[in-house]
Amino acid sequence: MTLEDLLDLLDEWAKWMRHDDPGLGYPKKSIGISTGGASSNDSFENMLEQSDNQRIKALNAAIYSLDNEESSALYHRYLKTKKPFYYELKLQIALDKLLVIVDRKIYWIHCV
Repeated sequence: MTLEDLLDLLDEWAKWMRHDDPGLGYPKKSIGISTGGASSNDSFENMLEQSDNQRIKALNAAIYSLDNEESSALYHRYLKTKKPFYYELKLQIALDKLLVIVDRKIYWIHCV
């Protein structure tokens, strides 16, 4: 995984973290009339969304496994939380660690 790929994934993670999902047990999609053209459960879009969600969840777990100061730097950069001391240094360390951790986790997800 390259740094550019990681930064793109972090942008998607930030969107995922800001997404407000009230849940409430209501269906995500409305019931409609099937055209009979394809199975709605196995569509390409659903498979792509599931793959993206797995990648983002793996990234979230990797961020959670970092030291508090490093994860705080990521939270400040992407979610605008409180800026930690030595922000730039902690952010660089966090990105370096994530490159290694996420590359292994995402590779493992795609091999399974």
